[in-house]
Amino acid sequence: MNHIPDKLFKYSNDLIQDKREEIDKDLAREIKNIEHNLERRGIENSGAWYSKRVEANLNAFEDFIRFIAKSDLKNFPLPKTKIVYEKIYERATAGLKGVYPFGIRNIIEEMKRNKEEQSFLDSIEKSIQAKMDYLDSIVKREIRKDKEREKFNKSCEKENYNLLKKIANELDEINIFFNKRYGTKKSLFTYWEYKFWFEVNKPCVTKDNFKNCIGYLSNLINEIKKDPIKNIIGEIESKGNQEPGSIIYLEELLKEKFPGKDSERIISCFKGILTIRAKLFHKETKETIEALNVFKLDYPIEDYQFTFNIIINNFANQISKLHNIFGPK
Repeated sequence: MNHIPDKLFKYSNDLIQDKREEIDKDLAREIKNIEHNLERRGIENSGAWYSKRVEANLNAFEDFIRFIAKSDLKNFPLPKTKIVYEKIYERATAGLKGVYPFGIRNIIEEMKRNKEEQSFLDSIEKSIQAKMDYLDSIVKREIRKDKEREKFNKSCEKENYNLLKKIANELDEINIFFNKRYGTKKSLFTYWEYKFWFEVNKPCVTKDNFKNCIGYLSNLINEIKKDPIKNIIGEIESKGNQEPGSIIYLEELLKEKFPGKDSERIISCFKGILTIRAKLFHKETKETIEALNVFKLDYPIEDYQFTFNIIINNFANQISKLHNIFGPK
């Protein structure tokens, strides 16, 4: 594994160094607060004096190990082979091979100088080892998740064009079915709004890529035509000064004309996409987190391609449902 050039980890190394400095500062403050609190309560040099400081060090160490693994996995600049994954595991778990991480050695030596009972010392040692074993499993899990993510992304790279073509064809047919069902010449979805995007199919690996892709999807949803729906269900009363958007009209149409057709998932998906586009790139909000949860995704986004693949596959499923709903009677 040594033949993997160190320069390939240079960017990750810089981030890890910055993170270590940040953690050290936070840990120093945490230890100071713990000691101040225990001194104020008059229980310094008690069992809690040692155990709480050890716990703070272990929690900080966990944050650091998790960061190392995630940073290397995210920032390795080349495709990750088996050897690369082994090297990432080796780098992340190197700190687990020491007996005591961070400032724990000083605490253990302090306990020995103060002649703490061996049973108490043994329990502390046991908790340290349990944390080390746990962190080893965490690193393995992060690597396993990354492998699955890479596998999923590669699969989507091959299938995305066909998937997008399928969505475009189904949108064509939804327009045809809708027009035949309600005797209108106004399509539900705007033709060029999706035909152009699906022909442009490009990777979605950066924040800007993701913003553009979600923007295309949002435009498609926002451009659902309200007028033909109004002719079917009538005008929806405005709430306050805001006129109901096209998604509200579609929601009411599905509720009124197709009850029991599981249309809630369709609307939830569409609304989730609109919220992600509107909120994600401004600041963290409760709405953003809830919208990502619709797709079983976490905030913040760490892999834009993976995130978009999940969203577009979910969107495709909902378009298929809508296709079936508006299909031939």
